Amino acid sequence: MNTKTPNLFDMLPIMGIENDCILSSQGDLTLVFQAELPEIFSLSDAEYEAFHQSWVKAIKVLPKHSLMHKQDWFLQSAHQVQEHLPGFLAESSARHFQGRPFLQHECYLMLCKKPAGRKTSSSLFCNLLKKTIVPGEFLKPAAFDTFLDQVSQFKRIMEDCGLIKLKRLKAPELESYRRKSGLIERYCSLCERPRDFLYKDISFEDGIQIGDQFAQLYTLGDAADLPHLCGPRITYDKFSTDKTKFPIGFAGSLGMLLPCNHIYNQYLFVDDPQASLKKLKINDCACNPCRLTPGKTPLPGMPVMNS
Repeated sequence: MNTKTPNLFDMLPIMGIENDCILSSQGDLTLVFQAELPEIFSLSDAEYEAFHQSWVKAIKVLPKHSLMHKQDWFLQSAHQVQEHLPGFLAESSARHFQGRPFLQHECYLMLCKKPAGRKTSSSLFCNLLKKTIVPGEFLKPAAFDTFLDQVSQFKRIMEDCGLIKLKRLKAPELESYRRKSGLIERYCSLCERPRDFLYKDISFEDGIQIGDQFAQLYTLGDAADLPHLCGPRITYDKFSTDKTKFPIGFAGSLGMLLPCNHIYNQYLFVDDPQASLKKLKINDCACNPCRLTPGKTPLPGMPVMNS
C-alpha cells in the first residue's frame, strides 16, 4: 500500500513571517537576533560577573508570558585566507594557519511573546480548533509596538555592557529563497551554510537521520542532571595553577570545548510571578493540610487530615 510521505513544512507550527517576525500557528510572535559574543578565554572574573548581571537585568524587561531561546551552532571548519595579505610575516602566518581545523561558532537569540491566557495544548484541547489562531492582543498595533519597545530595551541593556552585539535578522535571512536556505530550514536540514541549499529526507527508523547525517538529542532539564553549584564562571583547570585561577563560562564544556558538530539550545521562560506564587501556595496547602486554621473551609478537592 502506497502511503504519502508527509511534508515537513506542513507539520511545522510556523504560519509565516510578517514584519520580520516569525508567527506560529498558535499566535506566538518571535523576533530573532544574531549575536556576536566575546572570544573564548578572553574574559576575566569581573567581566563574567558583569555579563551575567546584564543578562539578569535585560531579562527583567521582557513581558510576562514570554520566552528567550538562545541557540548556539558549533560547526567544524577549516581556516581559509579570505584575501591576499601584504608583507612577509602576514603571508607566513596565513600559510601557517591555512587549512587548520577549528570550531566555528554562530549564536542566535530568539525572543518570543506568547499570547496571554493561551491554554496549553493537550489531547483534550488544541489551539488549531479555535475560530482564529491569532490572539486579539496581536491584532492591535499598540500591543505589537509595546512588544517591540520591550525588545529594544532588552537589546540596549545587553549592548551597553560592551561584551555582545545584537543584529536583528530580517525576513530574507529567516525564510528560504532560491539557492539560499533561511535559518528555519537550516535548523531542520542541518545545513552548515546558507548557500548549502539541498533538500534532505528525515527518517526516524534508526534513530534520527537527516540526509547522510545522524543526530542525537540530549536534554538537561532535571535537577538531578545539573551540578550542585552554578555561577557566571567556573575555573578551567587546564590553564590554572595553584596561584592563579583561569575563568571560563559555566557551560563552556557544552560549547567550544565539545569537539564535534553540535547545536546547543537554551530556553528561559518568563511567566507571571504572581500566578506562580499563588500556585505554590495552593500546592503547599494541599501538601500540608494540617496547617489549616480551625474553622476554615478547605479548598475543593483538598484532602483533610483529622488530628
